[in-house]
Amino acid sequence: MRWECRHSSAEVLYLEILGYEVLEYFDHHPDSPTRWSFAEVLDGDLDAKVRMLFGDEALAELKAAVAAADG
Repeated sequence: MRWECRHSSAEVLYLEILGYEVLEYFDHHPDSPTRWSFAEVLDGDLDAKVRMLFGDEALAELKAAVAAADG
């Protein structure tokens, strides 16, 4: 699953679930993502950032997808 948002006029920011982590990266730097564990996502370490950049709906979707994948 992947979410995207326009971070600036020239940049798109992505969140993507890959394996057992969540990757955060800009479209022009996909090879150097910030990596977040499922535990960090479920513990709320990303809540404020995801809510601000992607919105409440994306945060709920991300947490649900991570919880399901974490099984």
